[in-house]
Amino acid sequence: MKTSRILILFIFIAITIFLLRKEESFQEKFALITLPVKKSYLDVRNSIDNSIEKYLTQSKSITALKEENLLLRKYLYQQKINLIQLKHLEQYNETKFNHFNNILRVQTISYKKLNDFSQVFLTKSEELGEDKIYGLIQKNVVAGIALKEEGLLKGILLSNPVCQFSTFIGEKKTPGIAKGIDAESIEINFIPKWSKIEVGDKVMTSGLDNIFLPDIPVGIVTNILTKSTYKTAIVKTYADVLHPNFFYLVKEVLHQPEDINTSKMKLENNASKEP
Repeated sequence: MKTSRILILFIFIAITIFLLRKEESFQEKFALITLPVKKSYLDVRNSIDNSIEKYLTQSKSITALKEENLLLRKYLYQQKINLIQLKHLEQYNETKFNHFNNILRVQTISYKKLNDFSQVFLTKSEELGEDKIYGLIQKNVVAGIALKEEGLLKGILLSNPVCQFSTFIGEKKTPGIAKGIDAESIEINFIPKWSKIEVGDKVMTSGLDNIFLPDIPVGIVTNILTKSTYKTAIVKTYADVLHPNFFYLVKEVLHQPEDINTSKMKLENNASKEP
């Protein structure tokens, strides 16, 4: 009985060893058979990983290039602005205005509203008071008026109905009050009904409103309307209010004739040098 048990145990051990060897051989053969599949799988996986990494790298590069391009565009835009400002500074030399104090050169900062081209914000507000209306001259012709409100200097151009000042019409200097209509014309109201004014008469500032120097060109009469108690003249203006880059601002109107004439001559000489 004991011998049979030993024999059975021996046979079991032998079978186990045989199976293990077979399994090892089978595993080796299976590994060899599946090796190409595994290699292909690794190649596909590596290719996908490389593609993903390449895509992410390209995406990062594109993002970086876009940011760099945006910065370069901003830089280029700023350089263009600087060039334009330098060009204007060459045309409008600041030092030539230093020899008289009643005329101040101001520059447009921006429009007051994006949909309104008749009002602008101007520089040099710190040099002016808030209790006065100032005249704006573009080159050597009237362009509008200026007011300082809450620390900001606001330019009201001829195209705005709020822009009003006193004028003389024609050689006889018929008085009237100018009022803005649009970018190319204004109306002169309260002209005495008996006045003899004609189409083609030149309109100049009177200087009596303490806004402008006298005899600054405004425009030319294109039409005359007769109302119940006075006449109205429609005037084609000289100023180019759609391009409000720089203005001469009349800080004060001098009442000595010699001083007025001297300032006017200097103003006209400076304006004649501009493009």
